[in-house]
Amino acid sequence: MAGNLKSRLARLKAIEREKGARGPAPRPEAIARDVAHREPPCSGGRPSFLEGWELIAPFVYTRELLVEDPLPDLVDPAPFLSRSSWLGRNASLGVETPGCPIEAGRLRFFDLETTGLSGGAGTIAFLAALGFRSPEGFAIRQFFLADYPGERDFISAILGLIRVPSVLATYNGRSFDYPLLKTRCVLNGLEPVEPLHLDVLYPARRLWRKTSGGASLGLLEDLVLRQDRGPDVPGSRIPALYLDFLRTGAEAEMGLVMSHNASDVSSLARLLSRVSSVYQSPLNCEGDLLLDRASLGRSLLALGRVDEGEAILEAASALGDKDAFVLLSRRYRCQRRKADFERIWERRPAGYATAVEGAKFFEHEERDFRAALEAVALAQSCAASGEEERALAWRRARLERKLGRIA
Repeated sequence: MAGNLKSRLARLKAIEREKGARGPAPRPEAIARDVAHREPPCSGGRPSFLEGWELIAPFVYTRELLVEDPLPDLVDPAPFLSRSSWLGRNASLGVETPGCPIEAGRLRFFDLETTGLSGGAGTIAFLAALGFRSPEGFAIRQFFLADYPGERDFISAILGLIRVPSVLATYNGRSFDYPLLKTRCVLNGLEPVEPLHLDVLYPARRLWRKTSGGASLGLLEDLVLRQDRGPDVPGSRIPALYLDFLRTGAEAEMGLVMSHNASDVSSLARLLSRVSSVYQSPLNCEGDLLLDRASLGRSLLALGRVDEGEAILEAASALGDKDAFVLLSRRYRCQRRKADFERIWERRPAGYATAVEGAKFFEHEERDFRAALEAVALAQSCAASGEEERALAWRRARLERKLGRIA
C-alpha cells in the first residue's frame, strides 16, 4: 500500500476515469457486485491483517463479526439527550418526546479510527465500526480504507448503514466522530445524514466519572463493565500506526487496530445497556458501588422523575453523600418544605457544606437564630480554609446582631 503522493494521485485519477462522471454514490452491495472482489490496482497485494475481509471497492474492505447481544428490547433516549436535542424532531424519526422508547433494532453503534485526534479537514477516517442487532446476535460491521483514493466509497458504505430511521449511538461522537464524518461527506460530494444521535459519554460521565476518576470508554469498560478485551493497542497510537502502514506497508500492529475498533463498539453497546438499566430501575442499583447517586438523583429530577430523584438523594444523603444532602437541602429550602428538611437534617452527613445548609435554613426559613448559630458552630469545626472561616465569622456576627435586636 505504500507509495508517494504522485503515485496515489495517479491511482485516484485512474479510479475516477473508471467510474466516469461522478453521480450518486452506489450502495455497498452494488459496489460489491461491480468490483467482483478485484484487488486495488498498484496495491502490492492484500495485507495479512485483512485476511477474511471482503473487498467491496478499490481500497475498501469490510468484515462482519458476531458477539453476544447485550441490548434491551427498548431504550429510553431521554437520559442520553439534552432538552434542546428534541427540538425540531418530527414523526419521521419515530421519536417526538422524551420517554418515547426506541426499539433496539434501530440503534447503530458507531466508532471511527482516524489519522488524528483533533478533527478538521486534514483528518481522515480510515476505519469504521457499526454495531447493530441482527437475527444471529449483535453484529459489528467494519469498513477499512486501505488508501486515500477509496475514501468516497468508504464513506458511502458507512452512510448506507446509518440512514434514517436508524438512531446513532456513539461515545463522544457528537463532538468528534459524527462531525468528522459530515466533513468527509462534504469533501467527497456526498450528502450527510442526520439521524437522532444518542451520545453515551454524557450519561456515563454523569453516573461514574466522579467515583471512577475519569470517563474514558476503556476505564469504564474495566471498572463498570468488568470486561477485559485482551491484547490491545492504545487509541493514541492508532493514527501513527495507520500512517506508518501507508508509508512503509508496516502491518505489525494493524490487526490490533482492527480489534480495538470492534471492541470499542461492543463496549459501547454494553455501556448503553448499563446506563439504560440504571435509569429504568434507579432504586434497584445497590450493587453498583461506583454509581454517583447524587448525580443520578439530580438527573432524575431534571427528567421530571421527582419521586425517584428525591428518594435516590435521600438514601444517598443518609449514607453520607454530602452532595446529595446539599442538593436536597436547597430543593426543600426553596420549596419551603420544612418537614422534609428536618427529616434529612436529622440524618445529615457531617461536613462544612451540610452545616452551612442548616445555618441557611434555620436563619432564613425558620428565623431560629439560635439553631442557626449552632449550625455555624458545626461548620466552624469542619472549616478547611481561611476563606471558609471568614465566611462563617461574618455569618456568626450577623446572627448575633439579629439575636441582640430580639433581646
